[in-house]
Amino acid sequence: MNRGRFTDGRTGNTGEKKVDIPGVDNTESRARLIAGIESVTSSVIQQICSGRLPQISSPLSHNRTATDTQLSLEDDPSASNLESQSLEEIEETNEPVAKKSSTDFAKKGCKDKFALTMTVMAAAHHLLLTNTTITRRSLYYDLKNKKTSSLVPEQRYVDQAVNHVANLLNCAPWELNLLPTSKGLAAGELILTLLDNRVIDCTVPGGALIPHVASNVISIRTTASMVLVVEKDAVFQKLLEDDCIPLLNCILVTGKGYPDVATRMLVKLLSEKMELPTYVVVDADPFGVDIMCVYRFGSATLFKERKSLACPNVRWLGIHPSELLGLGVSTVPLTDSDLLKLAAIESRPYMNEAFLRELGTMKTGKAEIENVSSFSRKFLAATYLPCKIKGNDYI
Repeated sequence: MNRGRFTDGRTGNTGEKKVDIPGVDNTESRARLIAGIESVTSSVIQQICSGRLPQISSPLSHNRTATDTQLSLEDDPSASNLESQSLEEIEETNEPVAKKSSTDFAKKGCKDKFALTMTVMAAAHHLLLTNTTITRRSLYYDLKNKKTSSLVPEQRYVDQAVNHVANLLNCAPWELNLLPTSKGLAAGELILTLLDNRVIDCTVPGGALIPHVASNVISIRTTASMVLVVEKDAVFQKLLEDDCIPLLNCILVTGKGYPDVATRMLVKLLSEKMELPTYVVVDADPFGVDIMCVYRFGSATLFKERKSLACPNVRWLGIHPSELLGLGVSTVPLTDSDLLKLAAIESRPYMNEAFLRELGTMKTGKAEIENVSSFSRKFLAATYLPCKIKGNDYI
């Protein structure tokens, strides 16, 4: 790896940007969370010893509604698509809410939830005491034994339990040291230095796996002039093959569909700390638009953490439904699921006139990014994207 200054591939000039990020001392927050877990556990033990069935109360934070908290605590995990819900039917308020939401684990179907909640709290307690981390995937496999396998039929049960505990303790899920498995990729002239002095070199073929970013990245170096986020891994790899990075002098990022926390945090860092223009390209369909909204406005699942994750500087570069006819792209009708998603997006408070105009056009049909890239071998990288960026044709 070249540890010297980068070279701008278009001009031959050095143009490195470097930002050092101060390490965060988490001693105080860990102590608070450890005390919180011990307090909840003590309360549960006292209830059981007094002959009562355990009940856990969750204080509602100022940016959650009663409905939101009740759903997150009591809904079946199979009904929740974690990290894929944008800000639907959730209203912000600037006033604190003093209410509490309680879960009665004597209810039918709640006993396993109670057991899993306490198991996750115990795991988090150990990790916080030792100041270590594990992935949620690792915890899921640890629980796939004879005693606890019934608690976690699928990975999403662990994910939702982690969110439950985080809500209960009024913290971000990643602060429990139970981290989601990274899935996003980044490619281009980008070097990330981590707290343990590991170096992530994103110039490697095929891109580098995006590491957990919160309180972990201490230095960022790049010569890129922009960030390009694409919805799909297939499009990401196609753009790499078509030399998109040197053509646009960009950092290429994909969350492989709905992005994970690490991918969203990296995009926000590059946009705000590195002050790089950030564009996103998604399918011209309701779910593509929803993914763009997750990057730009945040998600319902992690609505409380939107300040750490949402990146309002993200610009929707394409694929815009209004340009499909002019490009000669064939469209297909929207499905019932598409129409439901589209209606939900249209009702969101952040939808402006430009967004609504594109969503209105989308009702006539949808198309994928690949439909636009099929005109010629490098049409997307060499023609479509440069023209859109140069013409400031984004929303």
